[in-house]
Amino acid sequence: YFVDDDGSVHEANINRLAEANISTGCTSTEFCPNDSVTRAQTATFFARGFGLSGGPDAFTDDDGSVHEPNINALALTGITTGCAAGLFCPNDPISREQMAAFFFRGRDFLPE
Repeated sequence: YFVDDDGSVHEANINRLAEANISTGCTSTEFCPNDSVTRAQTATFFARGFGLSGGPDAFTDDDGSVHEPNINALALTGITTGCAAGLFCPNDPISREQMAAFFFRGRDFLPE
């Protein structure tokens, strides 16, 4: 699927994410495997992976973001509570511990 992951130990999993339409990469031909991801991008990965979409506007700092519907879906299900009262911090990088919390809270939405 991508030209920049050849030889990566994660290439097969990256291709599975693309095949499942969970990730479209950073461009049409690149995955950018060494780049960090933002909290907003992660919300989109999780929403696609768990089959979630939409919800009421949960945060004030994601207005106009292409990721906002997915952020709202994660808030609606309780997968995320944001980074502070009324905020999601969409442009912040996500930490491994935050990602672990998303997975734990979303475990009931994992496809079987």
